Amino acid sequence: MKTHSGLDPLLRLWFFLLAAARIVVPALVLDVLPAGQADNGESAVATYAHGTLHVTVPYPGGHAGAGLLAISVLDPEDHVVGHITRDVMAATKGGSWLADLSLARPLAIDDLVWHRLRYQFTFKGRKDALIDGTESISRILSMPVLHIIGQQSYQTRGPAAVRVVATDSQNRPIAGRSTLRIDLLPAEPKPNVLFTGLLDRRGTAEAQFRLPPRPSGRYGLRYTVDTPIGSADYTQPVRLKDQVSILLTTEKPIYQPGQTIHVRALAFEGSEHRAAAGRKLTLEVEDSRGNKVFKKATQTDLFGVASAEFSLADEVNLGTYHLRALLAEADAGTSKNAEIALNVERYVLPKFKVAVDFTNAKAKHGYRPGDHVTGTVRATYFFGKPVD
Repeated sequence: MKTHSGLDPLLRLWFFLLAAARIVVPALVLDVLPAGQADNGESAVATYAHGTLHVTVPYPGGHAGAGLLAISVLDPEDHVVGHITRDVMAATKGGSWLADLSLARPLAIDDLVWHRLRYQFTFKGRKDALIDGTESISRILSMPVLHIIGQQSYQTRGPAAVRVVATDSQNRPIAGRSTLRIDLLPAEPKPNVLFTGLLDRRGTAEAQFRLPPRPSGRYGLRYTVDTPIGSADYTQPVRLKDQVSILLTTEKPIYQPGQTIHVRALAFEGSEHRAAAGRKLTLEVEDSRGNKVFKKATQTDLFGVASAEFSLADEVNLGTYHLRALLAEADAGTSKNAEIALNVERYVLPKFKVAVDFTNAKAKHGYRPGDHVTGTVRATYFFGKPVD
């Protein structure tokens, strides 16, 4: 009896400890979870688009019931710039809650990453929070990332093609509708929109566009994507080249003093050799001693042609003359040049005679338009030697 009466208090104490352990252990498990993480290791995720912060807060399993979820955005000085409270339900298996926070004023991404996100969930009727965490937005913010495959230099007025791929920060495709816009910078006097279009389900766009006429120089191509997880833009430095070619010709390579030089310049641009119409062009002639003896400022016509005439004096410096064509560009101090050399000499033309012998001269006395004519052309000096 003594032994029985002595064991009874011990048994009661043992059963009491077991019952207490069943109550305390779940509370200990919840307390040691890292702030902002569920039992599967997931953390909060945020996206930002059009001034609204979209937040996903995961929660661990184990308890089901209704509670209050409070989410706040804190600036670097701990001022609340956005706050929301919601009545939510927690499932036994765990899950996540979604919430949209409208900030007091829209923030740029560069400013938003300096803020923090605080969230807390408390079951109704309880004072201790199931989840209570503070995260740096720069760590949990999921942003679109741009991948651009293109050239670093382009030709003005020419075609261009660029491949743009938009993914999330973990290099995964972004679900939903995403758009792409490409602008040429600087946008003065008005925006130069080169391309607008949709990204496919893989987040890819094959953008094809034509560059506008611009002087040679450095510019920027600004790529802007708008996705369900936010917007992103990137400006790529590029160089535009105004590639214009000039074909400069005269009717002959040698002139005598007193004769007139007829100059013709043909300007065409790009690999497609389109006529460079309406471009300012200057024609210059320099004599054999470096003296500039002629200069004319003109403009190409619709066919890219400009011409001039220059009459040589009877007494001029003999030798090699240089004829130049300078096509001015819109940016100051640059031009496209073409140059040819011609000779100014006194010479006597050789005297010879030319005779044409038709093959069927006796059988046929005339020809009609379109008839095929055969014959032999002979050129000989007057002393009988053939002209070389």
